Amino acid sequence: MNSLMLLVAKILGVKSEGADSDVFALMEGAMNVMGIHNLLPQSARRVDIAEVATELLSGDQILIRTAGSNERFHHGIFVGPISGVQGGKNLVVDFWGSQDAGKQEAKIRLRTLGEFMAVPGWPELAVMCWDSDTPELREFSAALALGLHRDLQDCSGLYHLLGRNCDHFATWCRTLRNRHICS
Repeated sequence: MNSLMLLVAKILGVKSEGADSDVFALMEGAMNVMGIHNLLPQSARRVDIAEVATELLSGDQILIRTAGSNERFHHGIFVGPISGVQGGKNLVVDFWGSQDAGKQEAKIRLRTLGEFMAVPGWPELAVMCWDSDTPELREFSAALALGLHRDLQDCSGLYHLLGRNCDHFATWCRTLRNRHICS
């Protein structure tokens, strides 16, 4: 654990178990002391980065906290490894556009899980939990996301912060409903 995090925890009176403490639990404790609340969706559960291989299932809607933010998450659909693609690494389909271009050149991308999680600082990964979830629904979601990547990569001009963003894309792939979950 970062010694700076241990110091911050000590200053704010957040209990820690030393070097083995969960950095995210310490960060949340410190933020709560300062009145900053974690806006992880209630229907999401954290996934320990070390347990990704056993915790994620193909078709899961995953989200990662964006750098320097306690309230913004980037969403995607975990599709797992595909034989002959990216060396058999775990893959994610997401809807992403560059901030520099005002996100108007947004694309549906197929990336490795490592690329998806490449944010400065400590990546925090979570998976959305859906009522009535089944393996068949998750497989459908993975197939739909892969099909959209294959047939509709270029989504120039389609991005909209309030109605067509990465959250909406991933939620639609999971539910076929256009519903914003992180209000």
